[in-house]
Amino acid sequence: MQPSPSFVVLGGAGAIGRIVVRDLFESNRRNRAVVADYDGDAAAEYARTYRTARLSAVSADARNIAALSRILRGNSVVINCTRHQFNLNVMEAALQARVHYLDLGGLFVWTRRQLRLHQRFVDAGLTAILGMGCAPGLTNLMTSQLASRFDRIDSVRIRVGGIDFNPQPGFTFPYSAQTIVEELTLEPWKWSGGKFVKARPRTGWELVAFGPPVGDVWCVMTRHSEIATLPVHLRSQKVRLVDFKVGFDRPFVKELMRRVRAGQTMRDFEALPASRSTPNDYEITRVTVTSGRRAAVMDCHAQSRSDWHASAGDIDTACPASIVAQIMASGAIAERGVFAPEDIVPARFLFDQLTARGMRLICSETDPVKGRSTRS
Repeated sequence: MQPSPSFVVLGGAGAIGRIVVRDLFESNRRNRAVVADYDGDAAAEYARTYRTARLSAVSADARNIAALSRILRGNSVVINCTRHQFNLNVMEAALQARVHYLDLGGLFVWTRRQLRLHQRFVDAGLTAILGMGCAPGLTNLMTSQLASRFDRIDSVRIRVGGIDFNPQPGFTFPYSAQTIVEELTLEPWKWSGGKFVKARPRTGWELVAFGPPVGDVWCVMTRHSEIATLPVHLRSQKVRLVDFKVGFDRPFVKELMRRVRAGQTMRDFEALPASRSTPNDYEITRVTVTSGRRAAVMDCHAQSRSDWHASAGDIDTACPASIVAQIMASGAIAERGVFAPEDIVPARFLFDQLTARGMRLICSETDPVKGRSTRS
């Protein structure tokens, strides 16, 4: 009998990390996990709630590569749920510890730097998968599946929108304050006319009709990791445009920028009280691929889970990471090196696993002769 798969969830006491732990724990009774977090007390407290020997906890500092490598050693995969500026450190620790690596994204710039470690992971006999959450991650695989229908591609448009059924009093962040501030203040990248192009922050506003229950949502271009790899994956299909936009309440963006210009810092934003209400929201992630007059669309529907105290965004980000880490631990992914999800992850298997967890993936295609096909 093979040893039980063992995972280190770095940032395991955080918003996404704790849901990764939950999915690992509930999806396979043989899985073991280490909840590793800079806040060791929070990690220990969270692990104790499971009342099982399958989970343990440890204090971990992603800035200390040597100490982190000792924590990772002997495990199957490290799932990195920390901030993207620590990604290279965690990859270095994974190389030293000889464990496979997976993260949730590098906000374009870090992803491109991480790809340069490909040969080192090949030489070590290890696999690293970059950006394996929802966006990036699931969006990459949705794109590759739709793109396989066409010989040439004009555009790939990735859009994410949601609705929160709980009223949110005051000024609150729907997810990581640092990520949101960076998404709205850093110059976003897009692929246009065969090259990477920067755009001005907070531009490209577009009203997207996601359909029920989300409805119409204003989406804006932000910096995202999909743009760093998808144009390379699709280069043989001569893709002309790849961009990413995410839904934000426009008054929220206006208030955030007012506070940034007034001198408020990340410490101020992270000190804001988090919502204590049980999550009750819904998110739709959409990829549209066009070729001439044809367009193929795939939507992923996710909703919050009160029993996990997880928002829709927590679910559709954490579950893909957990699923793919388990595939890696099983040995089903034999390729070695550093990869984007679209280059190595079995998309159909992932989609089936997400469906089993309550998410819905819906495809449709518009053809100028045949009209819109039946949804599947």
